[in-house]
Amino acid sequence: MGWKSLLIETPVWIIGRFHRPRFDPHRDTPREILVLRPNDFGELLTTTPLFEALRKRFPTTRLIAGVGSWGRPILENNPFVDEIVEIDAPWNNKLVEDRSHGNVLRFLWKSPQVAALRARGGFDVGIDVLGSYMGALLMMRTGVRYRVGVRGYRGGWSACQTYIEFAARQCGRAALAQGELLGATALPEARPQLFLTDEERATAAQIWKAGDVPGRRTVRLIVGVGAGVPSKAWDARQVGAALAQIAQTLDKAGDAGDFVIVGSAADRTRAAEAIAAAGPGVPVRSVAGEVPMRITFALTEQAGVVLTNSSMLMHVAAAFRRPTVAVIGGSVTKPDRHDAIWGYPPPYRSVSPERCVEGEHARNWPGVERVVQAVLEAVGTQRAPVGASA
Repeated sequence: MGWKSLLIETPVWIIGRFHRPRFDPHRDTPREILVLRPNDFGELLTTTPLFEALRKRFPTTRLIAGVGSWGRPILENNPFVDEIVEIDAPWNNKLVEDRSHGNVLRFLWKSPQVAALRARGGFDVGIDVLGSYMGALLMMRTGVRYRVGVRGYRGGWSACQTYIEFAARQCGRAALAQGELLGATALPEARPQLFLTDEERATAAQIWKAGDVPGRRTVRLIVGVGAGVPSKAWDARQVGAALAQIAQTLDKAGDAGDFVIVGSAADRTRAAEAIAAAGPGVPVRSVAGEVPMRITFALTEQAGVVLTNSSMLMHVAAAFRRPTVAVIGGSVTKPDRHDAIWGYPPPYRSVSPERCVEGEHARNWPGVERVVQAVLEAVGTQRAPVGASA
């Protein structure tokens, strides 16, 4: 541990001495477990299997998810989550702009959200899935009697009763490891879980139906052009060029394409750039910023293939086991490490540059032809017809 980390960890350790464990989940059944994950969308998605593992371990325990308000749609309709509480914590996410140390302290001591949690009288068990000084302080501040964290990432472990060791392993599997510390043995696959309603599926089906071509097999391709970190987003003009080539190849094979770009309102400009670059006659349309997040989930479930950056959409596709091509590049200079932590088994695959140049993010992208080939191979792996009009 470096001196800077030790400087921060020491006061956390001292505070932890005044918050001794007052509950043993290995001896007694917790009344409530607070799972903290006020982080970005993808990180929350990778945590979702933990709730099933905890439910199987503690069938009568109330499971409470503490997430940023932006993450609520991910956990809606989840049968393993009893309650969602909003914690718009100013750390380790890109949704709260002011993540300064001062704002962290103001949040911990003055936030109405934290005050509301404190008023509940404490929680038998708390899990800081990320593992951080801030998460440990939040658990102590809200009266968590038995704390679970992570050693070796962002700190806070010294104020926890148990912790996993940080390692470069698949992120969903790391979250499940925290469940194992509480005695969970019936573990689901380390794959995101999303639970849709019939109404959400029906809405998505109507959107897809508008792009079906009667009498031809219609390949439904959902496309993500954005990324939480701009340097992880493939150039929208390259996306458009790839879509044009994919459409041309499908047409020559007697198939039709229906390409739908999804994302937030912030992705509208990039979506427009991709559509313009694709050119006239390419069957691409955008619903970025026009449909709720959960409709995007439903669209992904009904897609034939997913083309995305390293972003939330990659994890949504994994939840539904959709054939996925993730374009990896830009500031991601170690694609193998990326896939080891954030990737999934097939039908997921990533396409990255053959060689990465440190400090030159704009050059660190695969060629259009390689991405097109990967998408066409993904289309070819589907044994069942793609699209309603097949």
